[in-house]
Amino acid sequence: MVITFQGIVQSRSSTAPSVGPPGEDEVLSLNPQRHHRILQATGWQKLFPGTLNLEVEEKSVHQLLLCTAKIRERAEDVRYPKEFAFIPQLRVGYLYYSGRLKKGNKTVSVLIRRACNPLRTRLEAFSEEKLRDCLDLSDGEMIVCEIDD
Repeated sequence: MVITFQGIVQSRSSTAPSVGPPGEDEVLSLNPQRHHRILQATGWQKLFPGTLNLEVEEKSVHQLLLCTAKIRERAEDVRYPKEFAFIPQLRVGYLYYSGRLKKGNKTVSVLIRRACNPLRTRLEAFSEEKLRDCLDLSDGEMIVCEIDD
């Protein structure tokens, strides 16, 4: 089974780190186990230290629960900077799903992450490469997401 939906590329939910939560590159550096688990689950040789934010329909976030998560990450296992330590607890943990992002004739393998207690219309994509560059993406652009079960 493959679930297909569209997402709109968006910048970080907080563009200034001093104003909002840290970006994934900072969180990843605090959580080497996340980096290791992603490489282990995907077979990738490397992991780009950031994510692509996707605005999706609320039903797409819920549909992911019909698929088998490649990684389940408990909130207790995730470290954030002290002032944002509440975030993993608020999100209850994270679920990661194998899939692809497609734009035109280009396709890139990704892991799509949703929080257990998700933002209603937000997903994030991890990849070996910087997705904005390899798929030539800009904010507001529509992209096709495919999730494998």
